[in-house]
Amino acid sequence: MAQKKDALGKGLGAIFSDLLDNDAGKKTSVNTCGIEELHPNPYQPRKRFDDEDQKKLVASIKQKGIIQPIVVRKVDSGYEIIAGERRWRAAQAAGLHEVPIVVRKATDMEAAEISLIENLLREELNPLEEAEAYVTLMEKFRLSQEEISAQVGKDRSTVTNTIRLLKLPPRAKNALVERKITPGHARCLLALSTPEDQISVLDLLLKKELNVRETEKLISKLKKAPEEKKAAARDRFMTDLEKQLSAKCMARVNLRGSSRKGAIEIRYSSLDELNRLARYLLDEL
Repeated sequence: MAQKKDALGKGLGAIFSDLLDNDAGKKTSVNTCGIEELHPNPYQPRKRFDDEDQKKLVASIKQKGIIQPIVVRKVDSGYEIIAGERRWRAAQAAGLHEVPIVVRKATDMEAAEISLIENLLREELNPLEEAEAYVTLMEKFRLSQEEISAQVGKDRSTVTNTIRLLKLPPRAKNALVERKITPGHARCLLALSTPEDQISVLDLLLKKELNVRETEKLISKLKKAPEEKKAAARDRFMTDLEKQLSAKCMARVNLRGSSRKGAIEIRYSSLDELNRLARYLLDEL
């Protein structure tokens, strides 16, 4: 386990340098294999391979072939991809029958972690795929958020906020994946306490094409509205009661606090008035 963390602590460049170097310091020769012999890494975090970048990669491979070999490891039924699944999928779409590969030895844990971290560092994941990758690193491989942030070169707060995106309701997640909203919009929605409120604001910001700052202002206004409404209702009740008590006591009465908890303040301006109020209250008691 310590050896694994030492390797990961080197950063992605060093990891791939280790993958491509022989023990003797010589470069491993690049081989080719049939495209059907390759299998994706089961921990591949990327779920969408139909975006514009992938189409551009397919066009490039049709024209120039695969320039960077796919890093793989040998398994019982062929080879498992450690790094380069996008190139493998693009090669299939481009009609290639063989692809260049570099075969290296790697444990299940090493292969999975490298696949996840490679995607994160190359920014090939949408925000939800990135969040799920972080969760996999935490739950499957027991990495802390501090360790993850060090590996991917992002602040821990960024990692934490990305993971929080998984709490969004499905419609908001779809809008994020489809780039109808940004991660900044999504984090604004998480400030609302219920999925219903989040969807309501999502519909509004999409309709009005609000930017993140405008969305923040809208949510702040919506959150204050119930509090102001409640305060207004309480004020009316307390004001009416103050008037009734003042009339009954024939002195100024102020109510401090709310209807559930507070204090009653009765004002007087002379000793005679204090004595009158005292007699009145003592008689009532």
